[in-house]
Amino acid sequence: MSVREDSGILGERDSGKDLIIKSTFNLIKYDGEILLHGRKISKEDFWTKVSSVLYNPFDMFDPIYDIASHFVEIAVSHSVYSSDVAVEVAKDLLKSIGESEDVLYSYPSKLTPLRLKKVALVLASFLNPEYILIDDIEYGLSEIGRGVIVNTLLDLKSIINSNYVVFDNDPAVISRLSSYVVVLYKGDILEEGENVVEYPFHPYTIDLVSKSLSDENKVNERGCSYSYNCRFSTLKCREVKPNYVNVGGRLVKCHGF
Repeated sequence: MSVREDSGILGERDSGKDLIIKSTFNLIKYDGEILLHGRKISKEDFWTKVSSVLYNPFDMFDPIYDIASHFVEIAVSHSVYSSDVAVEVAKDLLKSIGESEDVLYSYPSKLTPLRLKKVALVLASFLNPEYILIDDIEYGLSEIGRGVIVNTLLDLKSIINSNYVVFDNDPAVISRLSSYVVVLYKGDILEEGENVVEYPFHPYTIDLVSKSLSDENKVNERGCSYSYNCRFSTLKCREVKPNYVNVGGRLVKCHGF
């Protein structure tokens, strides 16, 4: 799998999306490599080349420090800004998304989930990294709150040069924020390309977009991983793993093409 400008990783919560983020930031041991421009990502790349917004934004902050301290620590540790300049840059970014500068002098526990998520987005954007990995935005938020976060991401795009890699189980979120979409099921990529949400090809993508997934969602380790739940499944689907098929520029892993 290779990510492109403003990519989306679409799949249910147990699809393996979280493992990609954890592997990227060396939070778990994994096989293989995650490359940035042909080289393995290092700790020095974190925040400057690639950053993330976690599912639970509280996990991004140390509760004993105020918000401003987090911006200062990142800027100083990467030798980008002085402490004073870091705070001023943070103020400007917060202003661009409609947040007042007083949030910098608050502690994480004093902020609502919505405000903290917005601050987390600014923190991830702070050093203008090439890629920002954004985990499911729904944590602790209402439908209105999720809409606010999507709009905040769109507002930030007008002032930063970062590309988003959005990990979400909501096709509507993916379609608003991503031009290229990878569909993940139980760790298996089943489809990828442009306009995936608008015109899904793989049966799993169709079921996910139409909200008609089975409650069981069993995985087949032998053939197509989705064949136990697919309404179009055949014996070949259950016994033989499909290869990618190029369908009008879309890569689809399905025997039906």
